[in-house]
Amino acid sequence: MTLTVDFVPVTFMLPADYNLFVEEFRKSPSSTWIMKPCGKAQGKGIFLINKLSQIKKWSRDSRTSTFVAANSGKEAYVISLYIDNPLLIGGKKFDLRLYVLVTSYRPLKCYMYKLGFCRFCTVKYTPSTSELDNMFVHLTNVAIQKHGVSFSHPQLESER
Repeated sequence: MTLTVDFVPVTFMLPADYNLFVEEFRKSPSSTWIMKPCGKAQGKGIFLINKLSQIKKWSRDSRTSTFVAANSGKEAYVISLYIDNPLLIGGKKFDLRLYVLVTSYRPLKCYMYKLGFCRFCTVKYTPSTSELDNMFVHLTNVAIQKHGVSFSHPQLESER
């Protein structure tokens, strides 16, 4: 049995795959891409691009980073084609966190933990290029969203 995964967007590691990325970018220059640093968490350092000049700016700015790709002098990033028509709930992006333990592949045997959670953006999604810098539209990370004016979480409200 062969498993084909065709729902994962085209993805590259920068700076190592830079030339391959540029080749793919030029196939559809109106596309948006999302860049995520390999050595950070909680939405830090994530940004969206839609022009090659933005990659060149990243390349110049990343020389002072602390997490450096081997022999390159540049911070390592994952860059993926941005899904510009995501599934939305109430017009907002979301993600689900479900926990599964796989104990065997042949035969497939897995257990799903009954608890999970869902995270939402606080601002309605728009694919507009004028909103590329608005992380409240694009990232569901609580570390980002808790700073939005529409964020509401009872536990976090009591900590403020």
